[in-house]
Amino acid sequence: MLRDITNGWTHHSFASPAAFRLPYLPDHASLARRIHEELLDGPGFTVVTGTPIATMSTQDAQEFSESMLRHLGEPLPQGRGTDTALAWLVRDEGLSAYIDDRRFHENAYTSKSRGYLHLHNDQAVQPFGQEPDSIALLTHRKAEQGGASVLVDGWTVHRALCEEFPEVLHLLGAPFPFDRRHVTPPGAPPVVWAPVFAQVGGRLHVRCNVKRIETATELTGEPLPPDRRAALDTLRQVLARPELKITTLLEEGDCLVIDDRRVLHGRTSYEDHSDPARRRCLVRVMLRRHQPTRTT
Repeated sequence: MLRDITNGWTHHSFASPAAFRLPYLPDHASLARRIHEELLDGPGFTVVTGTPIATMSTQDAQEFSESMLRHLGEPLPQGRGTDTALAWLVRDEGLSAYIDDRRFHENAYTSKSRGYLHLHNDQAVQPFGQEPDSIALLTHRKAEQGGASVLVDGWTVHRALCEEFPEVLHLLGAPFPFDRRHVTPPGAPPVVWAPVFAQVGGRLHVRCNVKRIETATELTGEPLPPDRRAALDTLRQVLARPELKITTLLEEGDCLVIDDRRVLHGRTSYEDHSDPARRRCLVRVMLRRHQPTRTT
């Protein structure tokens, strides 16, 4: 059972994984209403279990994902040029998100590798020119080992900073540069600016990707001032606290849906099957949320 989500949650807020799971409903409009409640009035995420995606072909899984999630919001295009899709395949395509010195490879999608993925939310970099309200990841096939999703509540991080390090909050409330070279829309700059924490419409809005802030200074040519770098170091330390993290391994047919304005997500590294037909494949759908139709 979830306890007190008003100010955020930690690993200990949930008695078991069942507390944040919803059974799949073939009535997708009703399912969207239940997901919507968990995103806005619950912990900001949910795992829908038992979708039929695992038994489908990859193309059918993509089409199903779009169809199911359209009741929750408008699917947003992902990719550049001719490589675009509303349902993006998250799978290892032999690319590494890093180069030898452990810095990001500017042309590699982190979603196309099998290494670990640091905590972030997608809205921070405005991928492909979009600001998704929510992110859905449907598990078509899982890895042979690893590849678990890691979640942290941005509201809890903000509260911890407010209680323990209040001096850094005003620094994190000013715009930071974010490197988005890998997801820059045509004709747009490779850096976007936004605060890590901001109040929007009476709710705390989080944009967090520490790694992409650090690499953005290579593009701006202006190193962060010492006080702002110290604020990022403090943020990184709080994000690393194990008691703030939920680590959950999605089973085939599971769909993780996240409020991308609140919850940060990452991934553990994984080892894949030798058989290409069995290799890990998730379908990612980014959504601009709309209010689901309510029955009277």
